[in-house]
Amino acid sequence: MSSISELISSITIYLGVPILMCGTFGNLLNIRLLWRTRQNPCAFIFLAISFINCIVLFFRLFIRILSVGFHLDLSSKNLIWCKASAFFGQASFLISLTCTCLASIDRFLVSCRQEKYRKLSRLSIAIWAVILTFIFWLALFIPFVTNAQIVQNAFTGLFSCIYVGNQAFVNYQTYFAFPVYYGLLPSTILTITGLLTYRNTNKLQTGRQRKLVQRQLTKMMLIQIPIILFST
Repeated sequence: MSSISELISSITIYLGVPILMCGTFGNLLNIRLLWRTRQNPCAFIFLAISFINCIVLFFRLFIRILSVGFHLDLSSKNLIWCKASAFFGQASFLISLTCTCLASIDRFLVSCRQEKYRKLSRLSIAIWAVILTFIFWLALFIPFVTNAQIVQNAFTGLFSCIYVGNQAFVNYQTYFAFPVYYGLLPSTILTITGLLTYRNTNKLQTGRQRKLVQRQLTKMMLIQIPIILFST
């Protein structure tokens, strides 16, 4: 059993640390590059994604490396850290995922031939969409702040940070939130908007229009792929 534990620790360290370093560097580089074009709605959303992904990497990957790789579970020793890691670890990932969906929707709107849809791709709308995304997910996970506690296991005697709230919220998280928010809803949005954007792009008649939208779509996908990989 100890050999398996050591193997898991080694894998966590030797795979997790490079991903953490590359992911952090990549997101900081994105922030620097996108800052100059932040007036573009999609660029602004990706700027927000890169920022929040740094938080995701810290609260999900870095803490896991410490706890599993180096056996330093700070959340089981400090109540504030316990609540913060439970809260930001959940909320930040879903904020990033939602913003990725917003960027995909924006690319779809830009690719539409109808001007009324293209006009919806505005910086003001993007800003409000990101703000509301932050408010929604942060508010939704407030129960983790109030109900996350450090509890001692009656059998092993070890302390751990767990959610001790009502069973209804636990059931909601298990049977609805995780399958829908983490899987079904974002995958559906990204698939539909991606296919619609591809269809609209192919309908563009002039080579210049097609080249412009294809380049924007390619950039979006190239940024989305590492973001999703580093965040999961």
